[in-house]
Amino acid sequence: MEALERAIARPDPVPGVGANSPVSGLARRSVGFFDVLGQSVAAIAPSAAATTIPILAVATAGAGSVIAIAIAAVIALAVAASVSVFARRVAAAGGIYTFVSLGLGPRASLVAGAAMLVGYAFVAMSELFSAGHFLVIAFAPSGVPTVVGCLVLVAIGAAFIAVLLGGIRLSTRLTLLIEVATVTALLVVVVVLLTVVPIDPAAYVPRPDHPQGLVVAVVIAMTAFVGFESSASLGVEAKRPFATIPRVLTWTVLAAGALFVLVSIAEVAAFDLLGLDLAASGTPMDDIARGFGVGWAAVALDVLVAFSFFAAAVAATTAGVRILFSMAREGLLPVGLGRTSERTGVPVRAVALLVPVIVVVPVILRLADFDMISVMEIVLVASGTGFLLGYVLVCAAVPPFLRRIGEATLWPVVRAVAAAVVLAAGLVVFLTMTGDVVSVWSVVLFAGALVGAVVVLAVFRARAGAAPRAVRDVPLASDVLGGDARR
Repeated sequence: MEALERAIARPDPVPGVGANSPVSGLARRSVGFFDVLGQSVAAIAPSAAATTIPILAVATAGAGSVIAIAIAAVIALAVAASVSVFARRVAAAGGIYTFVSLGLGPRASLVAGAAMLVGYAFVAMSELFSAGHFLVIAFAPSGVPTVVGCLVLVAIGAAFIAVLLGGIRLSTRLTLLIEVATVTALLVVVVVLLTVVPIDPAAYVPRPDHPQGLVVAVVIAMTAFVGFESSASLGVEAKRPFATIPRVLTWTVLAAGALFVLVSIAEVAAFDLLGLDLAASGTPMDDIARGFGVGWAAVALDVLVAFSFFAAAVAATTAGVRILFSMAREGLLPVGLGRTSERTGVPVRAVALLVPVIVVVPVILRLADFDMISVMEIVLVASGTGFLLGYVLVCAAVPPFLRRIGEATLWPVVRAVAAAVVLAAGLVVFLTMTGDVVSVWSVVLFAGALVGAVVVLAVFRARAGAAPRAVRDVPLASDVLGGDARR
């Protein structure tokens, strides 16, 4: 025992272990399981998505909307499993951008990084706009002057910036608190509805003569899950990333999928009973509350949903900022974007680059008198397309990655390939339905943003010379016994 005690007190030096990580500066190993869970849950914004996505699903699949959401949950689980293949082995801040680089190389990762940046930026813009929309209608259902709506968005934007600059623990804990409150309130409403509203199974059977509508609805429903993978961007900051992040990815999709299905069943049944058209509703839970004579509940739900959208915007931006940070540390983008605050570990210059656009665009949309449904159909669909492209690439990256490290086995490879094929086919169907169920402007906006981002990144890569290598966290001297020279 004395020899063991001496070895612990004065361990032999461990060669090859340095004192700095390629991603040093972030608040390394500072957030626990619930912080990481807060990032994924907030990025999905389950209560906000559950009250809005069914509208688009019903508009395309009709009675098949609930089945479409269930299918989307299964696909999202397959994507989560593919992302977990990397998250169990690599701790990185770049998330899918870094994972694709490890599997498919720098060219594919450039496209994946551009797609995810477009996705995170657009979804954050849409969610800030929606937060302002729900906050306004909560207290002024008949509407307010455009100037007042813009001032509300400016105030939300200021709070948004303050939370992002406050550090990762502030943002993840605040967003988790918000989502727990909103999901709890929504579940109470749903349980009450399911106990008082008759459920007709025929109302959930897809039309056999309209299969393309079901396919498109599945892809639209997938947009309700986008952002769940954002917890992978906390690989550097999580205390036990290889255990925590894969669990969070799976649990988030399972819980969100169950919530979306329950809410969809309740909304379809309630609107059928009230004789209303769910596809034509801008705020379905408000219409249900007023239809049952409890208008006060609509106000409370609108406030909670507004907070949920706010939390989602914070989570999406947190992940987007870390992609920019990773690109800068690789030498792809200017080195300044990789600098962090000494006090909070926040990549402040990356925040300064991304956040102004995210805050200003919703104000411009409000000034132009865009309504929330229009924003959802254009901006949110465009962002969802970016995420889905990223998911296709990360699933496709699994087989070569596992083969390269000598760990390729049948089930993970088959699962990843199947998910990539299904997502790619769904995306093609989705984009070719433009002018019918998908706005042409959604596709134009996504294509323009993606091409622009790819071109900018390609120019920076050409200037950098050699293709950048993916940066990730590595063991430090302080992590291993005998590695810290100060011991």
